[in-house]
Amino acid sequence: MSTSKSMVERKGSMTVNPYGRLVSLPVHSENVFHFPEGLPAFENVKEFVFLCKPDSRPFFFMHALDPADLAFVCIDPFLVTPDYSPRIPDSDVKFLHLESPEEAFIANIVTVTRDMRDITVNLQGPIVVNIRASLGKQIICDGQKYPVRYRIWDALNKLEVEVTEENAGKEEPVTAAIPG
Repeated sequence: MSTSKSMVERKGSMTVNPYGRLVSLPVHSENVFHFPEGLPAFENVKEFVFLCKPDSRPFFFMHALDPADLAFVCIDPFLVTPDYSPRIPDSDVKFLHLESPEEAFIANIVTVTRDMRDITVNLQGPIVVNIRASLGKQIICDGQKYPVRYRIWDALNKLEVEVTEENAGKEEPVTAAIPG
């Protein structure tokens, strides 16, 4: 892997400004993920770090090192749709040097809107990262029927209904012994 060590050293700390929040964080070379092809529409942006903030869970940020004001909101797709199983083409497995499924980290980009009910996640184009090699790529799930704009809150409501229906009738009544 050819992470630009000079860029990492030059940016020993960075200012992250997603939605006006300023946070100063150290950036170490082992935390930088290289995207040789960039991302669609951002082909010149090659290095990213992933930032997790407790107050923004289940979302996290995929933040570019350069330009420093570029960040993508992401989510673990398995939180939204547990049966998500994107097929990674052999050419992408080879490109990412993936030797086992355990080396792959999958995240999906979220489109944030003013109305939280309209927030969507792109299930058709997951971000796949080889954690061992610090190498990433956004792939396209050709031949799979995953939507580009999957409504997150509808999915969470659906999961809540399924869990409620699964547990319906399974609960035992609670009884209390009253001392006499």
